[in-house]
Amino acid sequence: MDARLGVSGLPQSATGHTTIYTGKNGSALIGKHLYGYPNAALRKLLQEHGIFLNLQQKNISCKFMNAFRPVFFTTPEIFQDLHLSATTEMNKYAGLPFCSIQMIREKKALYHDYTNKELIEKAFKMKPFSAEDAAQVLISESTRYHLILYEYFLTDFAGHARDMDRAISEVRKVEQLLDALLKRINFKDTLLMVVSDHGNIEDLRTKSHTLNPAYMAVWKSEAVDHLPLFRTLQDIHPFVYSVLTSG
Repeated sequence: MDARLGVSGLPQSATGHTTIYTGKNGSALIGKHLYGYPNAALRKLLQEHGIFLNLQQKNISCKFMNAFRPVFFTTPEIFQDLHLSATTEMNKYAGLPFCSIQMIREKKALYHDYTNKELIEKAFKMKPFSAEDAAQVLISESTRYHLILYEYFLTDFAGHARDMDRAISEVRKVEQLLDALLKRINFKDTLLMVVSDHGNIEDLRTKSHTLNPAYMAVWKSEAVDHLPLFRTLQDIHPFVYSVLTSG
């Protein structure tokens, strides 16, 4: 998919994520690609057009599967003056709860490192998860909600680090999770999408993002008659919204 969105410069996460989640061209709105966290204009888009909010207005249930560490809940004042990621902002504006570390233990959420290795290294008492464990968590929660979203960004970190061994390891972890999901998903009633907001890890000659198309893949539910032609990041929101609200 095109991540450049008609705007010069390298695609970035704040504008890319906002465009994916709202169906509105965030880069064109602010006249540039914005890295990191959404600014006021992008946050306004997420507040008014975020997919979670739009779907909830149609009584379609949604869940952000990524778990947050205790400081996010126990010391919220730390985050009051900080910009949050587009996904976090979208979830907040929709008024949805955030997942805790305890919910990982209860197999109702995942950390951004689904293996729990990072948490264990930070002295949290966690059991390591395999790709199969993580896949089962996602599939189980998908039976309780119409839409679940899991965000994995360690591939982005590996690309910025220009570390081939790290990149290979992260790609393998993503492949293992996808393989475990594809072996378990009942595609009679479930649709799986993998969406990236920009190029990065595919070219370790540079530590920045790339101008390459963003990766996207869809495994179609039998309930979906046909798939549209996905041209840009803007096409994700209207497709998901249409699938979940039709019929």
